Amino acid sequence: MATLVLGVGFIGAALAGELLLSGERVVGFDNGFSTDRRAIDQLVRHGSFTFVEGDVAEPADVARCFGGEPIETAYLLAGQASADPTAAPPEYTERTNLVGPRVVLEALLAHGVPTLVFGSSLRVYGQPLPAVFDEGTPYGVQRDLSHLSKIYAEKLIEMHADGGRLRAVSARLAIVYGLSPVMKRDPRFMTVPNRFSWQARRGEPMRVAPGAGALSLLHVADAVSALTRCAELAEPGYAPINVLGEWMTVSELARVVHDEALARGLDPRIEGAGPEVAIVPDGRSQLDDAGFRRQREVRSGVRELIDYFLADVG
Repeated sequence: MATLVLGVGFIGAALAGELLLSGERVVGFDNGFSTDRRAIDQLVRHGSFTFVEGDVAEPADVARCFGGEPIETAYLLAGQASADPTAAPPEYTERTNLVGPRVVLEALLAHGVPTLVFGSSLRVYGQPLPAVFDEGTPYGVQRDLSHLSKIYAEKLIEMHADGGRLRAVSARLAIVYGLSPVMKRDPRFMTVPNRFSWQARRGEPMRVAPGAGALSLLHVADAVSALTRCAELAEPGYAPINVLGEWMTVSELARVVHDEALARGLDPRIEGAGPEVAIVPDGRSQLDDAGFRRQREVRSGVRELIDYFLADVG
């Protein structure tokens, strides 16, 4: 049996690496839109990794993932994830994030794959997040096409899993940051901790918008552990599961990056950060109730990021 990782990007490459280390055979699928091919080549050198290049919205491309041994679990992480409207044309986001999940679901059911974990987002609850939320909280107001598409994909998965034909989980991830085999170099595709660390290294100001509020920040290593745990918790039918991170305001995060950059001899600058009173949401998670605990904290993750960008010559 093998595991299928659709989207070998920032999270998917780290997930594939961990699965290989645990002794699993992995099929990786990606179109190369914002993925570092060198990271994929590194995975390919592992004898238990098979790479399929193609368009997630093209049935013939997705079908090539099933040419070998049976797939036991699929992780759907392929998608245009940036909220920046200049990151990709809306037509690309719609094709990848709306058509893609339907094509994947049809292929999984046709090939009898029993388990699916979809990489969703806490932002389905709205932007900003509600003061109190759990997996039963209704969807909230959306402000970009990428996160709006998460809601469509979740409901599509729920529809296809109806009747227990599939064990499906939407892992509603906090903001994922940290070091991964695939590191974004375009700030439009960076999450806030990565972008602030990159800006501090370059001497560019970290801009804190007024009323930015609190963020839930999840290290990529913890995100990988959470995704595999969601696969273990999946039951016949469909369920969403929140994956919470460490809560921190944007101003607090900027100050952490500032302090760590200053300690390394850099000259970091923060713009727009003043006195900030932000309500930290009371988020509940079935994953936490099942005993999941994060292993990484933001300060150490920022430290790694700054050291990475200091050494990066790519």
